[in-house]
Amino acid sequence: MIDFKIKDSNLEKEIIENKNLIEQAHDSLWNKKGIGNEMLGWLDFPDNFNLNEVNEINEKVKKIKNLGIDTLLVIGIGGSYLGSKAAIDFLKGSLNIDEKIYFAGINVSDSYIKQLENKLKNKNWAICVISKSGTTLEPAISFRYFKNLLLKKVGETKLKDLIVVVTDKEKGILKNLADIKGYQTFSIPDDIGGRFSVLTAVGLFPMSFAGIDILKFLEGTKKARKEFSNNDIKNNLAYKYALGRFLLFSKRKKVLEIFTTYDPDFMMLSEWLKQLFAESEGKNNKGIFPTSVTYSRDLHSLGQFIQDGNKVFFETTLFLLEDKKVFLNNDVENLDKLNYLNKKSFAEINRVILNSVIESHANNAKIPNFLIFINERNEETLGYLLFFFFISVSISGYLLRINPFDQPGVEIYKKNMFTSLGKIS
Repeated sequence: MIDFKIKDSNLEKEIIENKNLIEQAHDSLWNKKGIGNEMLGWLDFPDNFNLNEVNEINEKVKKIKNLGIDTLLVIGIGGSYLGSKAAIDFLKGSLNIDEKIYFAGINVSDSYIKQLENKLKNKNWAICVISKSGTTLEPAISFRYFKNLLLKKVGETKLKDLIVVVTDKEKGILKNLADIKGYQTFSIPDDIGGRFSVLTAVGLFPMSFAGIDILKFLEGTKKARKEFSNNDIKNNLAYKYALGRFLLFSKRKKVLEIFTTYDPDFMMLSEWLKQLFAESEGKNNKGIFPTSVTYSRDLHSLGQFIQDGNKVFFETTLFLLEDKKVFLNNDVENLDKLNYLNKKSFAEINRVILNSVIESHANNAKIPNFLIFINERNEETLGYLLFFFFISVSISGYLLRINPFDQPGVEIYKKNMFTSLGKIS
């Protein structure tokens, strides 16, 4: 499903030499002895997911579409947004899904809200609101605003059939509201944090609406769980990646990781990765700061710094190997002098760009590079890939001796914001 390579011969050797570091981290994760182990529900989820709930999600999507609904507004922020958006773009294409699924609750920009309102004005749409507590301000106010717009459009009787709530199973403002109004709910397990929640209804409902086979997606996570449950550093790619990152940070002082992609459909995957690694590792003045670039675009902007600037970073490249056989047409006049490319597909040219960049960055500029080759774009591969990163970031956190599963720093701005806004309780 994926192939993994390291473009740094010394790092390959260092990983093998330091493989003993993995043992304790492995024990902390799989035997649930490490800090934060109460939030490891995602680890067993691929083997224990509720098939009835999966079927219920698909059935609810079918019912909504049978009412003539062709557009879904997903309201959520952080892990309640990034995972599903990354999955949909990865599988369906960032352009193909336009006009079908929109996202709100990710900001409080009045301009964005009005643009979204205008987009929805002439569409038949439903709402999926996602929040574990229901108290996160950005999605909460967006839900109130758009719920009232939908109410005016369809009336109270129809409204309850067009709103789906993904929240805590038993408690919270949003759960209480949904019960009173009769909205269908799906639960977020207590032991799965937001950035790991794409496995649950948080990611599965929007994905199902987009036409993604969510059962195959979960099968991919199950395969990954099985393959990455051993502590053999030579065969466990997730462990090799995690230990390699740790050694670059601790021994070579590489404090920044650039997630590099060559496909605009992967841009949101990079955004999801940034949250996954930043929230998991950024504690106690530790961690590698994650950022991202999309090539070829950023080769003509950030490329200069990456090639010749301060080398405090390494790259993790995600590259799709599929070839859709899109070729340039032969031009008899050849005024643009491009006929030398006539027998090459766009995918082949993209691969040449990749190899040229690796030559320039890894070999010339001595930038360590992790290469993740994605063999095929489908649901199973995506599930496998996301679980690869779940395992990697967890092992990374334990190597850093921090809790990979909490995010105390996120709560500080919320406290200041609610105080400034005059919230009483």
